[in-house]
Amino acid sequence: MTATKVAASPVNGATRHQRAQPNAIDRIEGLALFAFAVAIAAFVASGRYISFVTPRTVPYLVFATIVLLILALAAWFGVFNCTKASLIRILIVVVLPTLLLSLPIDSASSAMTGTNRAIAINSSQSAKLPGLNAATKTITIRNDDFGSWFDRIDRHADQYLGYTIIVEGSVTRDSSVNSSQFSLSRMLMTCCVLDMTPFGFVVDTSATDTSAISTSTSDTASPSAAIPKDNAWVKVTGTLARGRIGTASHGYNGLILKAQSIHAAHETSNGYFYR
Repeated sequence: MTATKVAASPVNGATRHQRAQPNAIDRIEGLALFAFAVAIAAFVASGRYISFVTPRTVPYLVFATIVLLILALAAWFGVFNCTKASLIRILIVVVLPTLLLSLPIDSASSAMTGTNRAIAINSSQSAKLPGLNAATKTITIRNDDFGSWFDRIDRHADQYLGYTIIVEGSVTRDSSVNSSQFSLSRMLMTCCVLDMTPFGFVVDTSATDTSAISTSTSDTASPSAAIPKDNAWVKVTGTLARGRIGTASHGYNGLILKAQSIHAAHETSNGYFYR
């Protein structure tokens, strides 16, 4: 019995190895992905990203830009084919963030963060922070050192108990403090603008001499005339101590600043802190 060989048709072989040609849908997908990549790149290059995410996210944004460019080229040259249904899904996912990244919405973000400055908290134990006077047991905290000094004092409280702290910040109050306390805060961003939160020192005014309070922002409706209004910018001089934060029944023991004086101060637009 004679074996019969069937020669491979040149046409069949070409068809078998032929790559699908890109169509109009593939080109639209490629353009959409390319526009998204360009929008992210411009977002980073312009520095506008600081109003929305911390600087440590930049490597992820750069990586995302590179991946999107590769996908855009692959789509443009038909490496993978796109259907009408999948194109609609892609456009929904890509077009909206592209527009959001491209629109001039810095003014809105600045209102939320104070400014588009991002200040890193120096957590190094060997770092020498300015403002310390060990001889007089005084720490004068500059605006940009607020986060670093707060972190240092919080980690090594026993080392600084009894020190006089001179610091400025914004007044915030919530259910965790009592009627004679408030938080002297700045803003902290952990990852993005959605997790922006105030942090800072709890100031206790229960033993503060009212003559040492010279602020026109006091809340006359407050149980304590020493408490400035929420969001007021003040300068506090106080002694670092351990005390009760909140009430006897609803509170906890922690670090407080026993206020010696509270004065109105000019608000500084120094942005937010990040770790």
